Amino acid sequence: MSAQAGTVPPDIFGMKLGQRGTWLLVALVVLCAVHVRYPVGVLGDVSYMMVTVGAGIVAMLAARRRPPGERYAWLWIASGVLLAGIGDVIYTVIYWMRDVRPDASVADVLYLASYVALALGLLGILGMHGSGQKLDIDGLIDMSSFAIFSILVISQITNVGEIFADDSISRTVQIVWAAYPVLDAALLAVLVRSIISRKRLGTNGVLISAGIACWLAADFTTLLIADATQYTAWMDVGWMLGAALMGAAVIDRRSDEERDAEVEQASAPRPPVRVGGARVLMSLSPLVVPGAIATWSYFNGHNLNPVPLFIASVVLVLLAFARSTRLVRARDLQEAKLGQSERYYQALADNSADAVIVIDADGKVINSSPHLTEMLGKHGLDTSGIDAIELIEPVERDRFSAALDRMRATNSVVKEIEVLASHTDGSPRWFGMRIVNLAGEPAVKALVVNIHDVTDRKRAEEELTHRAFHDSLTGLANRALFHDRVEHALQRNSRTGADIAVVYLDVDGFKTVNDSRGHESGDLVLREIANRLLSAVRSSDTVARLGGDEFAILIEQTTRPLDEAATIADRVLQAMTAPLHIDDQQIVLSASLGIAVGDSESTASSMLRDADVAMYRAKTTGRAKWTVYDPEMRAAAVDRLELETDLVDALANDQFRLVYQPIIELESERVVGFEALLRWHHPTRGVIEPGTFIPIAEDNGSIVPIGEWVLQEACRTGAAWQKRYPDRFLSMAVNLSTRQIASPDIVEHVQTAIRESGFAAGSLVLEMTETVLVHDAEMAAERLHELRALDVKLAIDDFGTGYSSLSYLRQFPVDILKIDRSFINSITDRNQIPAIVRGLLDLGKTLKLETVAEGIELGVQRDSLRDQACEFGQGFLFARPLSSADADDLLERLASSERLVAIGTER
Repeated sequence: MSAQAGTVPPDIFGMKLGQRGTWLLVALVVLCAVHVRYPVGVLGDVSYMMVTVGAGIVAMLAARRRPPGERYAWLWIASGVLLAGIGDVIYTVIYWMRDVRPDASVADVLYLASYVALALGLLGILGMHGSGQKLDIDGLIDMSSFAIFSILVISQITNVGEIFADDSISRTVQIVWAAYPVLDAALLAVLVRSIISRKRLGTNGVLISAGIACWLAADFTTLLIADATQYTAWMDVGWMLGAALMGAAVIDRRSDEERDAEVEQASAPRPPVRVGGARVLMSLSPLVVPGAIATWSYFNGHNLNPVPLFIASVVLVLLAFARSTRLVRARDLQEAKLGQSERYYQALADNSADAVIVIDADGKVINSSPHLTEMLGKHGLDTSGIDAIELIEPVERDRFSAALDRMRATNSVVKEIEVLASHTDGSPRWFGMRIVNLAGEPAVKALVVNIHDVTDRKRAEEELTHRAFHDSLTGLANRALFHDRVEHALQRNSRTGADIAVVYLDVDGFKTVNDSRGHESGDLVLREIANRLLSAVRSSDTVARLGGDEFAILIEQTTRPLDEAATIADRVLQAMTAPLHIDDQQIVLSASLGIAVGDSESTASSMLRDADVAMYRAKTTGRAKWTVYDPEMRAAAVDRLELETDLVDALANDQFRLVYQPIIELESERVVGFEALLRWHHPTRGVIEPGTFIPIAEDNGSIVPIGEWVLQEACRTGAAWQKRYPDRFLSMAVNLSTRQIASPDIVEHVQTAIRESGFAAGSLVLEMTETVLVHDAEMAAERLHELRALDVKLAIDDFGTGYSSLSYLRQFPVDILKIDRSFINSITDRNQIPAIVRGLLDLGKTLKLETVAEGIELGVQRDSLRDQACEFGQGFLFARPLSSADADDLLERLASSERLVAIGTER
């Protein structure tokens, strides 16, 4: 027998229960013999308790190893044996302590509880071997009838009434004494019921029946014999043998194969339970109670002639028995007819899926199909007699009627059809129907329709179709569907002469959101952008997500496609200005849009390509704008693509160089530092300015490794200058891009550059534009604080050209403001400095920030800024960006002079 999880180990004292049950029984019987030989004294008491308690313990351990389906019934049996054994121990201890046998004690509670446990166990075993889990009401009635009979007879025989008439004993003792015959009678009824109900008891059934019989025999001997003391040893043996037999009955001697066979047999369909004469006789047994009582009274000296009453009772029982038997036979006949009917419907069910209806030649349903009405939500509707076509939606009725007509013309041919019906809640239901003509079947003679609800499959197919042509994230049309709709629009408009327009949109800076906040936040942004696009277009327009952060809008059904596209593009740009709220934070994004208008030679692919080219022109010329496609843009797009391809290997091929523009202290005109500027020395195009290739590097992500190289090279050069010119505290400014700020590796890159070069952290200035900061203020503030912790200085480049930066400025740990050259160029008069310049300088003073003026080209600009106490400046007036060698020569020349003469001609 295989071990069960959560059960006790299979061995006790080295013996397997299933194999050693017989030896345990023999051991208990030997102890019974010892008790018979020495019934009185300690040996008698100990041998008695060893049997009763030992049998209970063995039974409990064995019951726990029973299979789960029958364990609880046997646990009740084991509990009954164990409770009685514990009661014996308590009774004996009380007797030893008082030297008087108690009339009633705690032991009696356990004795009485053992009867209840045994009865529950027997009922549970009957349920295991009965017909499923259905309550056997007939069995309970039979058992109750016999129990009533037994209780009445035994109560009369044992004079239970006299117990309560005896005032010499307490009420508790009276109740306890009276309970014994009542529970004996109830247990006897359960035992008789179990014996009658099972034709083959098996070994365990015989043992448990014999054990309970031994108990009851000992109990009845105690109740019926006036002086039972002379039979004490034998009554003890009855209780001991009863416990031993019941304990042995709990042990499962079956092999795994036998148990599996029994489980399979129990799960097999069972024929209807037949009520035999024994059960009928058991249920009618109370009818003999009057005669039995009268007879008992007569033989006990009462002057009552019991013969008439007894004969009448017997005749009444015989007549009732004969009548009941005829009723049982009539019921068996009805069950046979019911079995035939069940086989009829089983034949129909073999051809069905879920619901089955039978349709006659007139199209009427001739059977009741509760499951079909449940599928339609029409609970309680009887389908018998209704027209089958009424179950179908009106749009499907002609097709369904034609299918039925074709089936009537065939024989035993199966046809499958799917039709649409409606649920009472208004939702559509799709039914798959399997129709077969069984007119040649004598038991049917009609069309049989098996109905299966395929609504879920239909919805799944629609969902799969939708997903094939729609973006799963935003629900918008995908590239395939958009391409198809553009093609159809071009074909449609070729007949009408009207044109269409396509708007191509790319989200500016979306990659930074993904890099800094993760794809979940990026998905939220894309869904919000999709909603804003839908709100900006007409209902007749198609909005699609082409992939990533690229969207497209198809504009048709208009006589002015370009004007309509421009209007929609403006609405989209306006919709994008509102901040997006992601994770309780605000993100400001923009979009670059390209517009292409179709003509007679356009295709869907060419329109998407042209709109894409126009979008890139908008992105490279300022972003947050829209541009209409021009054929010249295609050449620019090809050129950009070539640059993007060349940029991939530029860093590996050592094509980048740094140039350094001096930063001047305006009051003394001393060189206090340099700004490192990146140049691309293309092998065929020559030097390419940053404004040309930096946007491309931002888009394809190569700006991160390029920026890392710039940091390392600038710090290495700055460290060399500091070592060579130790009397000058030279700073080195390096620009950081949006992608670099968003990268979580930027802090490590800066640390590595400082550590490997030996450059002083306080001399490194990291510059970033306002756009970088306001793009994602929360993320930027967090990243800048991490960088500030390295003791580097932070500067805002091109200050004043951004938007909304002033409201964010206080949350950034900024050290330097660099005023954009566009404001410096507006200075033409030393005595009339523009208000915007004065305001920016005052702001720097208020916030206690250093100010650097960019793009100083004229002496008047230098003098005006010096008058306004601007601290630092840079520009062509002082020096153009220099190579590393030229910058080193400049520092060498300045080693003997503290004042720098202006380089270049003052304009």
